[in-house]
Amino acid sequence: MVRQRPNEWTLSEAARALGEPEHRLIYLCEKLVVQPDVQEAEGRGSSRRFSPRNLLEFAVALRLREAEIPTSIVAIVIYVLRAFETGAGKMIPGFELPDSLRAAHAPDLRAVISDGNKLYFTLRRGASAPKIYGGLDLNALSPSGTKRSAVERELARAKRPTRRVSPSEFGHPEGSNHTRVEVSITRIAQDVRLED
Repeated sequence: MVRQRPNEWTLSEAARALGEPEHRLIYLCEKLVVQPDVQEAEGRGSSRRFSPRNLLEFAVALRLREAEIPTSIVAIVIYVLRAFETGAGKMIPGFELPDSLRAAHAPDLRAVISDGNKLYFTLRRGASAPKIYGGLDLNALSPSGTKRSAVERELARAKRPTRRVSPSEFGHPEGSNHTRVEVSITRIAQDVRLED
């Protein structure tokens, strides 16, 4: 089936592209994890329409949910990812999600949740060492109904690369007291089917 408008997806088209049932995407929209860029449903008979960035957000959210990350935390990760896109655009001219992660020689962007309460992003360009951003305290941001102002305060604190972070802050191998969930946003962007 050919989409009517390029770079826009209906809910059913997004579900097909992601290989997920529609009800999982509806749940993420209703919990404000993914907010449609193109069109929000506005009553009976209208439907949501999604951008390529929204498809990436769905894919990242679904991957984090597979790792049993609570929806409230997933919503924060997606919100911060959007803010990170703006900051990355200042470092990498023309940076735009998901296209910049699908291009040849794309930077390696990852989200890391350490000990269930700290959010970091790592960004590696070429052979250079990755830069680490964040250290956002998810517990301070999380209780149900994410407060955008609290997230924005934490973001302002975390906009520049953090100090050198020791690997121990990112968690240890099994058997330790630390946990770590890491997802490659670059890999997810490359795996999402945006073509018909």
